[in-house]
Amino acid sequence: MLKSLLLLILFRPNDLFVRMRARSFLIWALVLQIFRWEGTALTTVVNLYRYDAPMFLPVPFGIDPSLYRYVEIYAYGPFGLLIISVIAYFIYIHGAPHATIGPVTYAKCWELVGLTFFGPWLPSLFIDSVLVYLGWGGPEVIIPWHVAIVGIEAVLTMVGLHAVFGIRWRKAFRLGGMAGMIFLVLAGLVIR
Repeated sequence: MLKSLLLLILFRPNDLFVRMRARSFLIWALVLQIFRWEGTALTTVVNLYRYDAPMFLPVPFGIDPSLYRYVEIYAYGPFGLLIISVIAYFIYIHGAPHATIGPVTYAKCWELVGLTFFGPWLPSLFIDSVLVYLGWGGPEVIIPWHVAIVGIEAVLTMVGLHAVFGIRWRKAFRLGGMAGMIFLVLAGLVIR
């Protein structure tokens, strides 16, 4: 099941969205998001901590910069799940009145966001680790790279909103764009 779900996310997302109308992938979306955030914390963030890469923005909350990466390793997972939950709630509140296919529930929105914000990340985990290992993990490379990944995730969310809930393209485009913006703003608050 997991292998076919991953293949659908990566290579045939529209087929996955059509299946989502009748089936629930919520548990898998949650498991994949936990893997995303903990996987990033245990690979990329640990490597950044080890190599002490420069940070683009100052460390928040007055935490010592040398301690911040260590704290980030433990906070990454819960904070990442919070980000996905906020995006799903935003889509639930603003997308439900525009749905033409089936009822829009918070759980189904979380499932959609959880899957669309996982697929593009999967190949980026490997690339992030290579970039950090090669010493190219500074903000001038990582930030544009991750903004591009979030852009792809936002487009997938837009397509998913249209396919799963029947939300018209114009509204789906705005909601997908806002999902990406929410991700960038919330991630930018604490992720360095």
